[in-house]
Amino acid sequence: MASPAFFLKKPNGSLRLLIDFRGLNRYLKRSPYYVPRIREILLRLAGAKYLSTFDANMGYYARRLAASSRGHTAFCLPFGKYQYKRLPMGISTAPDEYQACMEKIFGDLAFVVVYLDDILVYSDSEETHLEHLHIVFKRLTKYGVTLNGKKCHILRQSVDYLGFTLTSQGIQPQQKKIQAIQQISVPKTRKELRRFLGMINYYRDMVPNKTALCQPLNRFTSSKVPFDWLSSDTEAFHAIQKAFAQAVLLAFPDFEQPFHVYADASGKQIGGIIMQKNQILACYSRSLNKHQVNYTTMELELLSIVEMLREYRTMLLGFPVVVHTDHKNLIYPTETSLRVKRWKLLLAEYRLSMHYIKGTKNVGADAFSRMRFDAMNTKTHLQLADEICATADEPDCVMHGPVLREHQDKDLMIQKIKTACLNGNNNPDYQLLPLLGCTLVAYQKRVIVPDSLREDLIRWYHLTLSQSGGERQYKTMRQVLYWPGMEAAIIKNAKDCLICKKAKVHGGKQDYGLLPPRTLKTVNPFDTVHVDLIGPYEDGHYGITMIDHATRWLEVGIQHDKTSLTTAESFDREWLCRYPRPVTVIHDLGTEFTGDEFQELLRSYGIQAKPITSKNPQANAICERVHLEILNVIRCHDGTDWKKTIHYAAFAVRASYHSILNASPGQLLFGQDMITRQLYNANWSYLSKRRFDAILADNDRENSKRLEHFYNTGDHVMLRVPKKFRAKLHAVATGPFVIRQVHSNGTVTIDKGAMAERVSIRRIFPC
Repeated sequence: MASPAFFLKKPNGSLRLLIDFRGLNRYLKRSPYYVPRIREILLRLAGAKYLSTFDANMGYYARRLAASSRGHTAFCLPFGKYQYKRLPMGISTAPDEYQACMEKIFGDLAFVVVYLDDILVYSDSEETHLEHLHIVFKRLTKYGVTLNGKKCHILRQSVDYLGFTLTSQGIQPQQKKIQAIQQISVPKTRKELRRFLGMINYYRDMVPNKTALCQPLNRFTSSKVPFDWLSSDTEAFHAIQKAFAQAVLLAFPDFEQPFHVYADASGKQIGGIIMQKNQILACYSRSLNKHQVNYTTMELELLSIVEMLREYRTMLLGFPVVVHTDHKNLIYPTETSLRVKRWKLLLAEYRLSMHYIKGTKNVGADAFSRMRFDAMNTKTHLQLADEICATADEPDCVMHGPVLREHQDKDLMIQKIKTACLNGNNNPDYQLLPLLGCTLVAYQKRVIVPDSLREDLIRWYHLTLSQSGGERQYKTMRQVLYWPGMEAAIIKNAKDCLICKKAKVHGGKQDYGLLPPRTLKTVNPFDTVHVDLIGPYEDGHYGITMIDHATRWLEVGIQHDKTSLTTAESFDREWLCRYPRPVTVIHDLGTEFTGDEFQELLRSYGIQAKPITSKNPQANAICERVHLEILNVIRCHDGTDWKKTIHYAAFAVRASYHSILNASPGQLLFGQDMITRQLYNANWSYLSKRRFDAILADNDRENSKRLEHFYNTGDHVMLRVPKKFRAKLHAVATGPFVIRQVHSNGTVTIDKGAMAERVSIRRIFPC
């Protein structure tokens, strides 16, 4: 087998041998070797003043092929069949092999950059550069690498490398590449367009607003879209050529100075620039996908920052970064969604500080006007900067005189009132009021707010007053502003505010939904057992409490950890080996009870497990009350080993009068007092009714503190975070979540995205 080959005549008259190795490449397995990206080269060149470039002559041929590999490179010509003794071009593994070889030669030299057969040497002074060149030449001689003298440039302050022009000031596209782009004619085929866009994308860091410029033509890259070229596409093509002709000079980063990131988002794309000392280090832009276009304004603004930092991570990570944003909410520690929370966690690894700037000053004209451009049209760059960075659609402050006046001027009713005031035939309640540097139409000395500005003003005041309550916000705004229905609109906004629902603790009745009535049910002794853990204590050990529901008989045990295996062994030893087998065991959702070992123990005895809803201790209140008693006893015996004291506490519970039972657990279980041995005859039907009356009284007492509300499937609700599971300044609720099912026992199942969770209505409230 051999690969086909032919000759191609070069411009200088010599011949180039071309071999089609595609058939061979299908069977070769690459071992990719890392090739440096232009961005990484840019990071290394900071401070470089002298540059030299070299081209390795017949580079690949420096690598000998093993005798066993030579036959695979065989190729046919009209006058015979040949094979390579050295690494040929066209083999898919050749770049990896050659880059690895060059890295072996120069990899330990920090002042050398190698990209296949293109070698770059850089230094900060002429003397140092000569020393570096001496080292490089010795390496080349040692490994037998020869150079193409015509393509070598030594001791320069400006060189062309990989299609870029490198200078001590920065990097920009090579001039001949710019000219080549300008000479390309309008594409006639999809392949020609893809080639053109690929060339532009190679220089994407230097073309501001590249994404927006290429957007009209990107649709043709898909084979599913017919290649129907329009006049508007020709205009877009020429706009790209024009923008490329004025590509930005990117400065080298100075790692002793902070990086300034200006990021912004519009409805179709995100973008921004990185700057230092009023010079551009990088430009970035990309289109939004079909999902991202539905993001909120805050999410889009944060996405632009996250994408900028991710794209230039190697440059920014570990160094001070100042992010300038025109979205004020981003400078506050608010997390309006799980997506925002996740992104803010990603930002935490950077040395980041957020600064708010007005939309009109977000990079745009102000920042670009202070940049240095070599032989470039500054006015054009101002326009480009305005397109990419000054995309904020909303005013910076709606409570601003000119903004209020502009909206009043567009309202026909307010204009009629203004005309009447100017003519002197107006109602005395209406007047022209000088405020915020403008003359505004007012009612009873309060500025009339047109309909177009009301929602923005409500949100602005709500944010400015730090998420103030509706009534307080209304009383603040009515001092200076007026419109019909103002109070209702402000209170509704505060009531609907998701941040307030998550963060604020309210007084008064705030629990929604009445607990359902209970039915009388006779519980026999040892039918139902409640089990829970208490601790850990100072020695790291735990106590396990087991309580019979009917008699309130308490058993305790000690265990060294809270694993499911240890808990199962404790329950088996302390309860199942001593008392009749229960029908049901009630426990919480801790892994010590939901784990395989504990559940397997219950299954082996034919016992039904009945877990309570998450973070709802009232559902296992019997254990919670006993735990309080145990802790009180342990505190009273300060200085005594708690492992002894817990048994004293257990005896106290067994022997003490219980208000619901009207007796002690010991009297019910043994038929006699545990201290005096006086006989006791238990009336179980009376006890069941007494217990049921107590449950109804508890229900009525709790419902008196709750608001009547009926939850339905599909409702959106917030989920409270119990105090013990949150820090002092943590949000008091999460959500919103959708109710998937309403149960009859005062619980609902909510959709939490990847999972569904059944929770008590005590933990939720309407969204």
